[in-house]
Amino acid sequence: MKKVLLTGSNGFLASRYYTYYKDKYEIIPLGHAELDITDESKSLEIIQKFKPDYVIHTAAIADTGLCERNPELSYEINVKGSINIAKACSLTKSKLIYLSSEQIFNGNFESGPYNENHIPTPNTIYGKHKLEAENELKGIIDELWILRLTWLFGFPEKNCRVNSNILWNVVSSILKDKKMKLPSNEFRGMTYVYDIIANFDKIFTLPYGTYHTGSENNLSTYDIALLILKEIGSNHKAGNYLEKDTEKYKEHPRDLRISNSKLKNYDIVMPKTEDGIKKCLKDFNY
Repeated sequence: MKKVLLTGSNGFLASRYYTYYKDKYEIIPLGHAELDITDESKSLEIIQKFKPDYVIHTAAIADTGLCERNPELSYEINVKGSINIAKACSLTKSKLIYLSSEQIFNGNFESGPYNENHIPTPNTIYGKHKLEAENELKGIIDELWILRLTWLFGFPEKNCRVNSNILWNVVSSILKDKKMKLPSNEFRGMTYVYDIIANFDKIFTLPYGTYHTGSENNLSTYDIALLILKEIGSNHKAGNYLEKDTEKYKEHPRDLRISNSKLKNYDIVMPKTEDGIKKCLKDFNY
């Protein structure tokens, strides 16, 4: 049985990954209490102790606002912490899966969708640090997969963390009877978390390298919210729960769309965002 070590095991993706694969792999789930990735010596000690076949490095500060307010903390965790994990993996000969982000393209002026050959131009602390970590890790370890994820979505589940995400945000607005204001000039992939998780077995077989890993999408964030309302039978009340923001990103539309054509060459196909929405709602009987 292969041994998989998870950093950030209490996170949105990692907590669900553990539940999904705990009977297939020997999984070592380590949260911050068990593994402080900013402590280089401890990181080396712990990973050498377990000697995993794979390390899935999900630990990060993904709160972009927090990263802007505290860039030193962001660098300590998102860059130095990742370097520490890569150094440990190189010593134990563990294969490393590093989770990066579409937000490295936040400052690009050309329109997406972006493939792996596009040059990223991040304009946020979070995006800059994720890209810096990518580049640093490439110089430390050869057995490395970099997965650039999109915005993940899903529902709350027992013993699993739920982050702010498009699907749960829309459903929550209905439950709380509150109106959301969403941009019509923002375009980004949004991926059902289990579409990522279900494909991890295939990811382990890919050649090492960088992959855009998520759903393609041509609908605006506002239109995706409308789709969700329609799928749960509440589109007739859209005016009660949803307001179109036409001013945000008006001068320069925010385009974070990715192309996953490289993954398709290896028979890994991610459903489009709208299909992922429908699949998630069906899985949870909404």
